[in-house]
Amino acid sequence: MFAAYIWNIEPVLLSSAQKRMETKRQCLWCGMPISGRLDKLFCSASCKNAWHNHITGRERRCRDRVNTILWNNYKILQSLMETGEKNVLLSSLPGFMPDYVTGYRKLHNGRTELFCFDIMYNKTEARLYNIRQASDLLY
Repeated sequence: MFAAYIWNIEPVLLSSAQKRMETKRQCLWCGMPISGRLDKLFCSASCKNAWHNHITGRERRCRDRVNTILWNNYKILQSLMETGEKNVLLSSLPGFMPDYVTGYRKLHNGRTELFCFDIMYNKTEARLYNIRQASDLLY
Protein backbone atom coordinates (compact mmCIF):
# COMPACT_ATOMS: atom_id res chain seq x y z
CA MET A 1 0.00 0.00 0.00
CA PHE A 2 1.11 3.53 -0.54
CA ALA A 3 -0.18 6.91 0.53
CA ALA A 4 -1.84 9.27 -1.91
CA TYR A 5 -2.53 12.88 -1.17
CA ILE A 6 -5.99 14.10 -2.14
CA TRP A 7 -6.32 17.91 -2.25
CA ASN A 8 -3.47 18.20 0.25
CA ILE A 9 -5.77 17.31 3.13
CA GLU A 10 -4.48 13.98 4.46
CA PRO A 11 -2.87 10.80 3.20
CA VAL A 12 -5.23 8.06 2.06
CA LEU A 13 -4.06 4.47 1.85
CA LEU A 14 -4.89 2.79 -1.45
CA SER A 15 -5.45 -0.92 -1.81
CA SER A 16 -3.53 -2.94 -4.39
CA ALA A 17 -6.70 -3.12 -6.53
CA GLN A 18 -6.91 0.68 -6.58
CA LYS A 19 -3.19 0.93 -7.49
CA ARG A 20 -3.81 -1.37 -10.45
CA MET A 21 -6.59 0.85 -11.70
CA GLU A 22 -4.43 3.96 -11.40
CA THR A 23 -1.47 2.44 -13.25
CA LYS A 24 -1.74 3.25 -16.95
CA ARG A 25 -0.38 0.22 -18.78
CA GLN A 26 -0.66 -0.38 -22.50
CA CYS A 27 -0.76 -3.53 -24.57
CA LEU A 28 2.59 -4.17 -26.27
CA TRP A 29 0.85 -5.00 -29.56
CA CYS A 30 -2.13 -2.68 -30.00
CA GLY A 31 -1.54 0.00 -27.36
CA MET A 32 -4.94 -0.41 -25.69
CA PRO A 33 -5.14 0.02 -21.90
CA ILE A 34 -4.58 -3.13 -19.87
CA SER A 35 -6.53 -4.03 -16.78
CA GLY A 36 -5.95 -6.94 -14.46
CA ARG A 37 -2.72 -8.38 -13.13
CA LEU A 38 0.24 -6.04 -12.76
CA ASP A 39 2.53 -8.32 -14.78
CA LYS A 40 0.12 -8.55 -17.72
CA LEU A 41 1.64 -7.32 -21.02
CA PHE A 42 -1.20 -7.81 -23.50
CA CYS A 43 -4.87 -6.90 -23.49
CA SER A 44 -6.01 -10.15 -25.11
CA ALA A 45 -4.86 -13.56 -26.27
CA SER A 46 -5.01 -12.44 -29.91
CA CYS A 47 -2.62 -9.53 -29.20
CA LYS A 48 -0.28 -11.91 -27.37
CA ASN A 49 -0.32 -14.33 -30.33
CA ALA A 50 0.22 -11.53 -32.86
CA TRP A 51 3.20 -10.20 -30.88
CA HIS A 52 4.89 -13.60 -30.56
CA ASN A 53 4.22 -14.43 -34.23
CA HIS A 54 5.85 -11.13 -35.18
CA ILE A 55 8.92 -11.82 -33.03
CA THR A 56 9.38 -15.43 -34.11
CA GLY A 57 8.54 -14.62 -37.74
CA ARG A 58 11.98 -13.13 -38.38
CA GLU A 59 13.70 -16.21 -37.01
CA ARG A 60 11.41 -18.48 -39.01
CA ARG A 61 12.05 -16.56 -42.25
CA CYS A 62 15.82 -16.79 -41.72
CA ARG A 63 15.61 -20.51 -40.98
CA ASP A 64 13.37 -21.09 -44.01
CA ARG A 65 15.77 -19.19 -46.27
CA VAL A 66 18.72 -21.34 -45.16
CA ASN A 67 16.68 -24.54 -45.50
CA THR A 68 15.65 -23.53 -49.04
CA ILE A 69 19.30 -22.97 -50.01
CA LEU A 70 20.33 -26.32 -48.51
CA TRP A 71 17.47 -28.11 -50.27
CA ASN A 72 18.42 -26.48 -53.59
CA ASN A 73 22.07 -27.55 -53.12
CA TYR A 74 20.90 -31.08 -52.32
CA LYS A 75 18.78 -31.29 -55.49
CA ILE A 76 21.73 -30.08 -57.61
CA LEU A 77 24.12 -32.61 -56.03
CA GLN A 78 21.55 -35.38 -56.38
CA SER A 79 21.06 -34.62 -60.09
CA LEU A 80 24.86 -34.73 -60.57
CA MET A 81 24.99 -38.14 -58.90
CA GLU A 82 22.13 -39.42 -61.09
CA THR A 83 24.03 -38.41 -64.24
CA GLY A 84 27.22 -40.00 -62.88
CA GLU A 85 29.23 -36.78 -62.70
CA LYS A 86 31.78 -36.90 -59.90
CA ASN A 87 33.77 -33.76 -60.81
CA VAL A 88 32.20 -30.48 -61.89
CA LEU A 89 33.16 -26.82 -62.13
CA LEU A 90 31.36 -24.53 -59.70
CA SER A 91 30.79 -22.04 -62.50
CA SER A 92 28.69 -24.66 -64.33
CA LEU A 93 26.31 -25.01 -61.35
CA PRO A 94 23.92 -22.04 -61.40
CA GLY A 95 22.13 -21.71 -58.10
CA PHE A 96 24.59 -23.83 -56.10
CA MET A 97 25.77 -21.98 -52.99
CA PRO A 98 28.94 -23.73 -51.81
CA ASP A 99 29.12 -21.92 -48.47
CA TYR A 100 25.97 -23.66 -47.20
CA VAL A 101 26.61 -27.19 -45.88
CA THR A 102 25.05 -29.39 -43.21
CA GLY A 103 28.38 -30.71 -41.97
CA TYR A 104 32.06 -31.24 -42.63
CA ARG A 105 34.97 -33.30 -41.42
CA LYS A 106 38.70 -32.77 -41.63
CA LEU A 107 40.67 -35.68 -43.02
CA HIS A 108 44.15 -36.69 -41.89
CA ASN A 109 45.59 -35.55 -45.24
CA GLY A 110 44.40 -31.97 -44.64
CA ARG A 111 41.41 -32.07 -46.97
CA THR A 112 37.89 -31.35 -45.85
CA GLU A 113 34.86 -33.41 -46.79
CA LEU A 114 31.64 -31.44 -46.95
CA PHE A 115 28.14 -32.80 -46.42
CA CYS A 116 24.79 -31.71 -47.76
CA PHE A 117 22.54 -34.03 -45.78
CA ASP A 118 23.55 -37.53 -47.00
CA ILE A 119 25.70 -36.46 -49.96
CA MET A 120 29.45 -35.98 -49.47
CA TYR A 121 31.85 -34.04 -51.67
CA ASN A 122 35.18 -32.26 -51.70
CA LYS A 123 35.62 -28.70 -52.88
CA THR A 124 38.35 -26.47 -54.24
CA GLU A 125 37.99 -22.81 -55.16
CA ALA A 126 36.79 -23.69 -58.66
CA ARG A 127 35.23 -27.14 -58.56
CA LEU A 128 33.44 -29.86 -56.67
CA TYR A 129 34.86 -33.35 -56.88
CA ASN A 130 34.38 -36.82 -55.46
CA ILE A 131 30.60 -36.36 -55.19
CA ARG A 132 29.09 -39.47 -53.62
CA GLN A 133 26.41 -40.81 -51.32
CA ALA A 134 27.50 -40.91 -47.69
CA SER A 135 27.84 -44.45 -46.35
CA ASP A 136 25.80 -45.68 -43.43
CA LEU A 137 28.98 -45.88 -41.35
CA LEU A 138 29.05 -42.10 -40.97
CA TYR A 139 25.70 -41.84 -39.25
